[in-house]
Amino acid sequence: MNNLKNLPLAIAEFKELIETDSIYVDKTEEIFKLMEEAGNYFFLSRPRRFGKSLLLNTIKELFRGNKELFKGLYIYNKWNWNENFPIIYLNMSKMSNRSPEKLELDLEDFIETIAEENQITINNNISLERKFSHLIRKLSKSTGKKVVVLIDEYDKPILDKIDEMKIADANREILKSFYEILKGSEEYLHFVFLTGVSKFSQTSIFSGFNNATDLTLDPKFNNICGYTHHELRTHFKDYITLLAKKEFLSYNEVLNRIDYWYDGYSWDGINKVYNPFSTLSLFRFLEFKNKWFESGTPTFLVKLLKIRNDFKPILEPIKAFESSLSTFDLDNININTLLFQTGYLTIKSIEKAYEEICYTLDFPNFEVENSFLNYLLNSYTNYQDDIKSLRYTLLKQIKNIDNGGFNSSLNSLLYNIPYQIHKTNESYFHAIFIILFKLLGFNVRAEESTISGRSDLVLEEDNFVVIAEFKYSTTKTSKNGDEIPIKSFKSMLNEAFNQIHDRGYYKKYTNTKIILIAIAFAGKDIESKMELLNLDGG
Repeated sequence: MNNLKNLPLAIAEFKELIETDSIYVDKTEEIFKLMEEAGNYFFLSRPRRFGKSLLLNTIKELFRGNKELFKGLYIYNKWNWNENFPIIYLNMSKMSNRSPEKLELDLEDFIETIAEENQITINNNISLERKFSHLIRKLSKSTGKKVVVLIDEYDKPILDKIDEMKIADANREILKSFYEILKGSEEYLHFVFLTGVSKFSQTSIFSGFNNATDLTLDPKFNNICGYTHHELRTHFKDYITLLAKKEFLSYNEVLNRIDYWYDGYSWDGINKVYNPFSTLSLFRFLEFKNKWFESGTPTFLVKLLKIRNDFKPILEPIKAFESSLSTFDLDNININTLLFQTGYLTIKSIEKAYEEICYTLDFPNFEVENSFLNYLLNSYTNYQDDIKSLRYTLLKQIKNIDNGGFNSSLNSLLYNIPYQIHKTNESYFHAIFIILFKLLGFNVRAEESTISGRSDLVLEEDNFVVIAEFKYSTTKTSKNGDEIPIKSFKSMLNEAFNQIHDRGYYKKYTNTKIILIAIAFAGKDIESKMELLNLDGG
């Protein structure tokens, strides 16, 4: 194991990766396949830290004609090394996004730098768009060749400010005018490739380029980023062996654990890939941790879920049509689209419905699901205790109909809600418990429909079903300053049980143990009661 190849954890430069003898998972077959596609304008959406930068950088070195870097790779004997092209390589993650003015200044500086490197003079007294147009035209004419334009993370100045809509919209307008120049420069362009997280519907690049090909959901390019099962086992065999030894697991056992944690991303519903950043972090530190999630927590997504109080996308698989997944509208944010494009949901299966392609979306793996739910729960409660221990405790209390213990556990959880974020409304508490039980590993369905209504929460285990109903009361302040519920906890609990029985929420479940739970909230107080459903007793 002393001859382990280097892990390219923080390397996005193909040249550096090859020259440092780091592991390169060969994607040049997919790149060669791309070059044989009709047209010369392409777009690819993938989540952050998923290998997009390395992909574009590899393409850059191909068009530069750096043959020696590709020795031993698929494309080595298939590429025309006798020809190279002038290249404009723009990494938008290096551009300032704090304001449209700073973004515009950075883009102008970028154009001037490229011009200077190629001994081209650009008039400083013209607009940003004209400077970009002149750069493309003069670069082509000075070299006698058409230009290759590669733009990485094209949407970052928009996405990074999505929680500051005024700045995001202004940045979008800057990029809209900037990218529009590509449409009018086609006679000088040989190849154009943009990558990003989202395909914005109003940035002109896509409406302007009628012949631009979106590779995002094209099954031929599902594996163009990320590691396939074969690639993982081929390129990281020694690291897998080392990890198995450290974890006291067999080789196959540790593979199954890697699958559980980091596999599952798919854009065709069939082929799955591992998250490269998570996988490389696993082998670098030899421990299973939530590395990808920690590198960029979804603050805005969580804020949006809480504002809309819609947790269905993270509680169960959801359906989405191709038209809603392919573009993203900043003025009318579709939470399902945003969760998918940012990598928190992925495609599990594909079917045709109503003459349109319909996708089933769900969490890709344990890392994403567990991390997202933990983060969401903490955003409500600041709960920091051991989730595994809490799951075991609550499960035992529910199985044993331990009312005192269960009520104590719920109060302990709510005690962790800081007063600054505490809200006194039913949907707030409802959300906390939906997230909590999902995080604890229960098969959770919120607002389960029956013929006579919708139950608040259904939890399914292998040998029993739990049906829960929530009730909430406002409070009034007594003379001594105490908060007193308008409705008594006893009446709320009785109301919850009566609703379950009157509407027969349990009737769809047969031949299994059924436990009913009533949970009542008022202010920061909570009371609960469980009972075993006894149909024979009436």
